[in-house]
Amino acid sequence: MAVSQFEPTDVTRRALELQRESDIVIETPIQFNSDGSFRITYIGSDAAFQEVYRHAVEENAVTFEVVETGDYEPDEASFARLLTTRQQEVLKAAVEAGYYSAPRQSTLEDVAEVVGIAPTTAGEHLRKVEERVFGALVR
Repeated sequence: MAVSQFEPTDVTRRALELQRESDIVIETPIQFNSDGSFRITYIGSDAAFQEVYRHAVEENAVTFEVVETGDYEPDEASFARLLTTRQQEVLKAAVEAGYYSAPRQSTLEDVAEVVGIAPTTAGEHLRKVEERVFGALVR
């Protein structure tokens, strides 16, 4: 994974501030183009978009073009990018064994047996999976 830092322009800064002040969520990554523009996927209700649009127009803060609208279908691969291959393997085994079913249909021992690791190791992997995925959902 690589992380880069940039100094946003006033327009970029205001676009990000408008999002933080609203009920809109930005799906990452944000795509920066060579001409200085950027493409952002925003997720939110119609009312939230109307509010952000109203502020943007009133403040003349951001020039933007709506490229596409529609129902949100999350990119499942984006969560997979957060996990190591081993974490994905343990998670898949846990889901298939019913570890996350309600009521729970298997134990850590069952998951560990499928993957061929110790139950404590399976538990560690699943806690790391949960930390990364849940952290990504609330950031």
